[in-house]
Amino acid sequence: MEKLAYLVAIPTGEIYYNGSIIQRTLWEKYNLLEDYLPQLHLTLDAFYYENMEDIHQIKNALMEISKELYPFEIITNGFSYIPEPYNCLTIHVIKTKELKEIYTTIHEGMKNRGIRVRAFHPNEMVFHMSIAGIYGRSWSREESQRAWLEVSTLTFKYHERIEALELWYPDIQPEKKFIAKFDILKP
Repeated sequence: MEKLAYLVAIPTGEIYYNGSIIQRTLWEKYNLLEDYLPQLHLTLDAFYYENMEDIHQIKNALMEISKELYPFEIITNGFSYIPEPYNCLTIHVIKTKELKEIYTTIHEGMKNRGIRVRAFHPNEMVFHMSIAGIYGRSWSREESQRAWLEVSTLTFKYHERIEALELWYPDIQPEKKFIAKFDILKP
């Protein structure tokens, strides 16, 4: 079975604060809660691995690539709905030129270093932050569409500077997901 490790940006300001309030409200209202509420994050890319040696190679490649990156801004503009089979509600992240460049630098840099990446061209990427539908109790199409109607009219326009990235396993438990952190403080 193929496994993926995810490179994520974690908002810490208004996006995180306000997004988390909406996320928690939805999870409680629709009884989606299990043991953990997922941490709000923006997935930038994903890398295939088979063993810990592969994870070590991914970390080393990302340490090199992070030296080429610069802090960048993410801008949100409301909410999106990803239909079945996901029934997922997301915070829409605008695909700015800057975000596309960051993605391209990471994606191509990893490929050039022999790391197998998901096959998304920068033009195909739809940047978002999932708030409901990926983890937790599986909810029906009707529930997810009702929740979508509730959030679709909310204004959610924020911007935030990202100065670090994290590499995660696809696990909701905080102590099991974290692999590494990469500061991108280059001016």
